[in-house]
Amino acid sequence: MTFAIAKGAMNCEEATLNKLDALLMRVEDDIHELEIVDADFLEASAWYESCRGDRRNMLEKCAQSSLYRTPRTRGPHLRRIEVTDETTATNACGIAHSPLHVLLENADSDGALVKFALREFGTPATWELCYGAGALRTPPAVEIESRGGHGELKKLFTKRVKEAATRGLEPRIVLITDSDGEWVGDVKDNARGIRDDCAAHNVPCPPLNKRMAENYIPDAVWKNLAAGLQGTKIRPTVEALLRLSYEQRDHVRFEASNTDPWNPTVPNAAALFAGVSATDRDLLKAASLKKAASNAMVFELDPVKPHLGRTEVQNRDRDGDLEALARFIEDGL
Repeated sequence: MTFAIAKGAMNCEEATLNKLDALLMRVEDDIHELEIVDADFLEASAWYESCRGDRRNMLEKCAQSSLYRTPRTRGPHLRRIEVTDETTATNACGIAHSPLHVLLENADSDGALVKFALREFGTPATWELCYGAGALRTPPAVEIESRGGHGELKKLFTKRVKEAATRGLEPRIVLITDSDGEWVGDVKDNARGIRDDCAAHNVPCPPLNKRMAENYIPDAVWKNLAAGLQGTKIRPTVEALLRLSYEQRDHVRFEASNTDPWNPTVPNAAALFAGVSATDRDLLKAASLKKAASNAMVFELDPVKPHLGRTEVQNRDRDGDLEALARFIEDGL
């Protein structure tokens, strides 16, 4: 967030100036930014007079940078909140000390997907706020939360919305849920319902239109993983997965071993996978695709490995779901 401090706020009573000090502390923590709207009046303001030493220096830096600030087209700090009086200062302070809540259905698979998307499509500043110094502040810049399952995700969403309303604030939430779709265009009622709830509360909910988080793993990640699985049971399963078509890869089920990779009793799903050989279907069922996908994401997110590159990611995610996900998060910061 960027908090734009006007002359009126800088000359309020002590209680309001304390709120401005609290805002400035979050700026000093590199969580938010400060803009001094009436920079020429800063040194004559009550706020400046109440500050000492390093705090004054910080205000002077903010005022100087305010004069040369260029318009932003993406986050972090894209959203600008004007602080003009006691009421807006109180509201701004509440927002500044609230983390951005990123709500997920599954902390492991969905959490890895968020990290993967932010590494490939987020700015360095976004990464630092989510996984670097911003994660060590109190409160952190971002809080990634999951309770497991659509039902628990809905409860968590309702809880966070009510908490914000109790404090008189807009909810700072980005909710991420997949479609659970078994074929192209299929969105299950539970996913559709929570997306509708988000729309009703003006909460961003970037749509993940593939079936599960695991369906977004690029080919290159699978191939790199398989290269180290020589002689294992899982390698033929990964090779069978890579023989599926683009659309089939979007909707194949990632579950434990001895689980059908799609439901042959559902006509639309059966039609989608009609061209898959019985041998490949058996291979996909034989080993745990869920475990293989988890290993693939851990493999790719190893910090010592070079980034995969956007082209490979976009080849698997032609609709741009992951880039949109990254933008929604960084624009909320």
